[in-house]
Amino acid sequence: HKLTPTSHSYMIASSMMFKVAILCVCVAAVSAGIFSRSKCVPVPDNLCAVVYDDGGCKGWKLEIQEGEIMFKWWDPVYYWYRNDIEAVSVRAGCTFTGFDDSSLNGESMTIRAGNKDRHVELNDEDEFEDFDEAIQSIACTCRR
Repeated sequence: HKLTPTSHSYMIASSMMFKVAILCVCVAAVSAGIFSRSKCVPVPDNLCAVVYDDGGCKGWKLEIQEGEIMFKWWDPVYYWYRNDIEAVSVRAGCTFTGFDDSSLNGESMTIRAGNKDRHVELNDEDEFEDFDEAIQSIACTCRR
């Protein structure tokens, strides 16, 4: 099979269009956040904290108001979050405490956010790693 100038130009054009199409798909994926490492955003002013199913603020999220939540095994709403929290974002000026028992007792850990929001991947920090997927109740308060 002999290449003619026309078929050679067609092959170059086809190859170039394919590369442009791949580039467009990659740019769209990156701008959509598909390859991003983190989906963490600032904690809204009306919340004390946000907890997440997975690191990088991925998976499900649960918005935490000031107060207490107990993830009882029999609770049809909160049961699903029991022993499943992997990341915590605490709003500036707020304090989040997680307990390994479902009645705000047992071992606990506290994350304080100073003048800016604080995001913690529980498994990445020595003082919190024992609470990765082990939180059964929480308390959250904010400065006035």
